[in-house]
Amino acid sequence: MHNMPSAEPQPAVSIVLLAHNEAAVIETVIRDFYDKIVRKIPGSELIIAEDGSTDGTKDILARLCRELPALRWEEGKERRGYVQAFKQAMTYPRNDQILFCDCSGKHDPDDFWTMAPLLADHDLVVGYKVRRADPFYRLILSHVFNFLVNRYFQVEFNDANCPMRIFKKEKFLKLAARPWLEPALVNFEMTLRFCYAGYRVTQVPVKHFPRRDGPSRGLPLSRIPRVIWNVLTLFPRLKKDMRAGSGN
Repeated sequence: MHNMPSAEPQPAVSIVLLAHNEAAVIETVIRDFYDKIVRKIPGSELIIAEDGSTDGTKDILARLCRELPALRWEEGKERRGYVQAFKQAMTYPRNDQILFCDCSGKHDPDDFWTMAPLLADHDLVVGYKVRRADPFYRLILSHVFNFLVNRYFQVEFNDANCPMRIFKKEKFLKLAARPWLEPALVNFEMTLRFCYAGYRVTQVPVKHFPRRDGPSRGLPLSRIPRVIWNVLTLFPRLKKDMRAGSGN
């Protein structure tokens, strides 16, 4: 349960979308976030942190930046990897409130209007996917993973790794100054670091759609067992590091 949000006008928000080789969907996703959020809140911006795309994504972004005045493209000349690209992307926003998502087209920008008011009384608002449009095996793996996360780290999240989230830039940058440990599930680590730092965190349900240009481009099934094993073996180091960072 979360507290009722404060009745304050919605401040300007910086939307950050991380993109790599998303030529098939990126224009639709950008226009969706731009029309549903950016146009409605003065001073807001949409930032595409693009990480070394080679499929025509850059050409689409160049064209859209000429058309949409509040759209910014931070170009990645070469692949930096997800964690570095993620941390670097959060230094770009001009506003303290950041809405982060990926460019898959699987999330609804309208969920922002439910999440954003909660940031008046919290530092991080994490979405959790309802009626999740993923293969059955991913649903099972996600359920087991979140169960283990909650038990080991003594937290309560339905979907700790969901990319749809809104948070305060100042708080994030303090946490990002330390090296992070998890190379694949960066949103999961971010969620836990906010909690262990003593920041105020809550969660809300968000919609979830099938990927618009075909099957999910998440981790292939063949790689998932190794990734999960690597994450689980990282748990003790991660807890120790977060406790050290929080001074506990």
